[in-house]
Amino acid sequence: MIVSCISRWLHLLLALPSSLTLAALYHPTPQISQLEHLLVDTDGAYRSGFKDAITPCTNYLQGPQTLGRETAAQWLRVAFHDFVTARVSEGIGGIDASIGFETTRAENSGTAFNDSFSFWAKYVNAQVSMADVLALATVTSVGNCHGPKIPYRGGRVDATGPGPSGVPAPDTDLDTTLAYFANAGFNQVDSIKLTACGHTLGSVHHGGFPTVMDNSTVSPDNTQGAGHLDTTNAGYDSGVVNEYLQGTGQRGGPLVTSFNESSRSDLRLYTSDGNATMKGLAAGGTEGFFDTCVDLLARMLNTVPSSVRLTDVVQPMQIKPVNVTFDLDQSGTLILRGALRYLASGSDSAPSSITLAAVSTSQTSTALASHGSSIYGTTSFYPFTLTFTSSSASPLSLTVTTSNSPSTKQRFPLQPSLFLVPSLSSIAANSSTANSSVLTITAAHTLSVHSLTAIVAYPVSQQGTLAPRMVTQNVTLPSTGRTKEGTYELAAGTATVPAEVRGQVSVDVVGLGNGGEVVIDAFNFLSDE
Repeated sequence: MIVSCISRWLHLLLALPSSLTLAALYHPTPQISQLEHLLVDTDGAYRSGFKDAITPCTNYLQGPQTLGRETAAQWLRVAFHDFVTARVSEGIGGIDASIGFETTRAENSGTAFNDSFSFWAKYVNAQVSMADVLALATVTSVGNCHGPKIPYRGGRVDATGPGPSGVPAPDTDLDTTLAYFANAGFNQVDSIKLTACGHTLGSVHHGGFPTVMDNSTVSPDNTQGAGHLDTTNAGYDSGVVNEYLQGTGQRGGPLVTSFNESSRSDLRLYTSDGNATMKGLAAGGTEGFFDTCVDLLARMLNTVPSSVRLTDVVQPMQIKPVNVTFDLDQSGTLILRGALRYLASGSDSAPSSITLAAVSTSQTSTALASHGSSIYGTTSFYPFTLTFTSSSASPLSLTVTTSNSPSTKQRFPLQPSLFLVPSLSSIAANSSTANSSVLTITAAHTLSVHSLTAIVAYPVSQQGTLAPRMVTQNVTLPSTGRTKEGTYELAAGTATVPAEVRGQVSVDVVGLGNGGEVVIDAFNFLSDE
């Protein structure tokens, strides 16, 4: 019965993450908190490192710059190839990372797919799917290459195998190209606009597409013979539209001007309505082009199987808890420690201090010297440690007040009746089995919570794709006795995981309340011994 209740809870956890009350402070949910971190914390303190691959926008992560490849453009291409094979009338395909299983198809020629997946894999965990990372990559590429901010939603589910084929190639005829787009829910006008929005970054290479590009561009500094799609390939702009219509610069790129007439796929598409759509894009200027691309790229990224329910748009948070967890000191007294992040955007500036209060304890914290930055603003971090009395095991609220004028006040609910104890939990090399690590998991709980189980989640490699798949282990946590202070009982257990996943292992601690309700402390990471 206990296992059945916990299993039902885990299903609800995936389906209705907004319903959670968590011990550790993720706001509003672990999933949204993780996705917002990848979206916002791109530079400086607490940075995720996700943007490094596309900094500067002309950077190629996986090899010498003389190859002429651009990782930012690759990320856009991967997303398009994953999307365009959708069959919306059947409710299948779209952004589901199935492209990782499809890299041997002729329609997916080139290194972009495996280059991208090999970098993205380290960001996959129990809350973030590869498909969500793939979509985030397009948002990051466009936004950080001086383009517009695309609203981002999470909740995509990774495919377990390849999907349908049907990606337009340089030599695909117009009717077939439009049919592929129609399968994915885009009409003729949408197709022309989306192609222009996608072809303002990057190049076509003789090395990968010799029927499009001859070898005239091959040189010691351009060994793959890259031909840019427009002359401003270092940034996201409307240059590809203007150069095409005016016959200047790259004149729309190699897929318009190829020496091989059958490879002029963009030209066939752009002229299919007498250039009316391209002229309309140009008439709107940069602002109009950006608005169009935001709409169409968001539609592309939000095309998912009909069984998938995406989250609301992930909004950058002005005040956000960071790495906030409960712990116990040596006497068994409850501690809450972590940091608060303040995001200052526009004319806003970070407060000189932030005051935190809960029950009868409070602390005023000043910002760390190191700050972060992103296209959403500048981030400052305020560390804190709050110590509670034994009476604090009941639900409580953390109130945060900023010192700036006018001040900002925000409250965060907390449930300290069950939590993983960081100071008594760890991950370390397994001394008896090579290439594995041992997790020591210790949880604290009040007498109102019982039957504890730890759910250990981590990614493993799978055949046919560089995208990892998530696996879980259930670990029973038997009681090990009461704390010295007496409010909490401790429960502990161990698990063994592959050594290479140490940085991506997370632990949920689940228990049952005396009234049959499920209590959970979700998405904890363990420190190395």
